[in-house]
Amino acid sequence: MITLFQFPPAFNVPNISPFCLKLETFLRLAGLEYQVKHLSDPSKGPKGKLPFIKVDGETIADTEIIIRDLQQRYAFDLDAGLDARGRGWAVAITRLCDEHLVRLLVHFRWLEDEGWNQVSPVLFSALPAPARPLVGGLVRRKVRKQLNASGLGAHSRDELLAFARADLDALDGLLGDVPYFGGAQPCSADAAAYGVLANLILCTLETPLSRMAREYGRLVDYCDRMYQRVWAE
Repeated sequence: MITLFQFPPAFNVPNISPFCLKLETFLRLAGLEYQVKHLSDPSKGPKGKLPFIKVDGETIADTEIIIRDLQQRYAFDLDAGLDARGRGWAVAITRLCDEHLVRLLVHFRWLEDEGWNQVSPVLFSALPAPARPLVGGLVRRKVRKQLNASGLGAHSRDELLAFARADLDALDGLLGDVPYFGGAQPCSADAAAYGVLANLILCTLETPLSRMAREYGRLVDYCDRMYQRVWAE
């Protein structure tokens, strides 16, 4: 049995971490049996982050490493239906989502007051009230430091929104008129894309980036389609 350790659900999505939602979506697409244990403190993860899994007595962290390990361990390939070009597109889409669009999502949630005023009361609710401002401030400074290291912290709000627009344009164009990024069937890129897009489009946490994402009708329909296929009970 796979045990998935991740944040609890919030704001109308199964997980407000795009990476946690990516991994659980992958597990469901793959048809793997698993159980979930909720954690609120990412420092409890082996790499100081969530999600991570335990399987066959082994602890594995990082979504890409977990996905690769599980496909090898259980001898399946979510991208088996793709040719070499399609596999390349799947990697490119995953990197766009995981390495760029997610960071923009983090900026507008954590570093702009509109997002911060919504997310902080929920994520730090388990802490004693006097500790919340201190811990929140520490986490916020850590996030700012990480975004500065990535280069995004040097840009203005308008420049960040322009980057986001380019990312969403790219995803909208790559999806086109097919149901999934894998074509007729979802592939590994759909787990990554849904992880971040659902956190922009379906999530009730309001930011300038989420409002922008909801302007893309095909991406809205895609999130609804993925929800019905993967998450609707």
